[in-house]
Amino acid sequence: MKESVTSKHSLLIERLCETFGALYQGNIIDKNWFCERFDVTERTAYRDLARLSHVLEEVSPGRYKLSKHLLPALHVGHLAEFASFTGVSHLFPHSDGRSLRKRMKSADNLTIRGASSRENRLLSDLMDNLDRAISALKTVTFSYRGKSRVVQPYRLINHYGLWYLAGVEAGRLKAFELARITRFNLSDVHFYADDAVREELDTTTGIHFGARIDATLWVSAHAAQYVTRRALFPSQHIVQTHPDGSLTLATTNNDKHTLFRWLRYWLPDIRILEPASLKESFADDFLSRTAKASEMNDAESISLITL
Repeated sequence: MKESVTSKHSLLIERLCETFGALYQGNIIDKNWFCERFDVTERTAYRDLARLSHVLEEVSPGRYKLSKHLLPALHVGHLAEFASFTGVSHLFPHSDGRSLRKRMKSADNLTIRGASSRENRLLSDLMDNLDRAISALKTVTFSYRGKSRVVQPYRLINHYGLWYLAGVEAGRLKAFELARITRFNLSDVHFYADDAVREELDTTTGIHFGARIDATLWVSAHAAQYVTRRALFPSQHIVQTHPDGSLTLATTNNDKHTLFRWLRYWLPDIRILEPASLKESFADDFLSRTAKASEMNDAESISLITL
């Protein structure tokens, strides 16, 4: 009899210890969590919740988290949230807080090379002001590239290490690099958020907005291994894989010149199949650049001869 009671107490202690561990990681628990985690009945789950009621805070009917005054300043749940917020959680096989903390303890064994960034500490006040303006839906004014701007701010975007303000100027959604903004002023003029603008921000990759360009590309077998390993083009998806290993790829882009830069880099392994107008535009752009480069080389040769 004593052994049975002792066994029950041990299981109870193990459940409560593991539950506290989950709560300290910022997890939310309920009766279903207990039933699935410990394979107990609903009655037992309710009993355990009752035992912990003095340290729990209800977030929604029947769902609880650890009371705020008991949470540590930074727990592994916050670490997982921050990794997701900054877009780096996908770098690791497991992105839960406990696994990330484990990786941090062996930081000397890891090297992560990503997009570099300029020193952003000088942007602190500007970012704080823009954050307030976005939350309050207040128009802002500033000088940018030598012009005075009146902008409805919608979002701050970090693109390849550089911070941009996505905002509407004269009815058009644009991106403004924060480091180029001067003479900033937060006005008292309120604006109403446009759902279409927010949707475009949610669905656009990068900082170029406006009409979208659908393109179909041919990718050589050599380039296919790189395209399938990591997406090189926005919203890319494979339309067809050919017997020789080459691909037909579809992509959607908001700026044709960004697409053209990638195509110039990958010539002759990637080329445009459709639409014909975009294919022609790329050919004209490429020939123009080739001619200009040839002229510059000729001018340099003449200069060297005259010397």
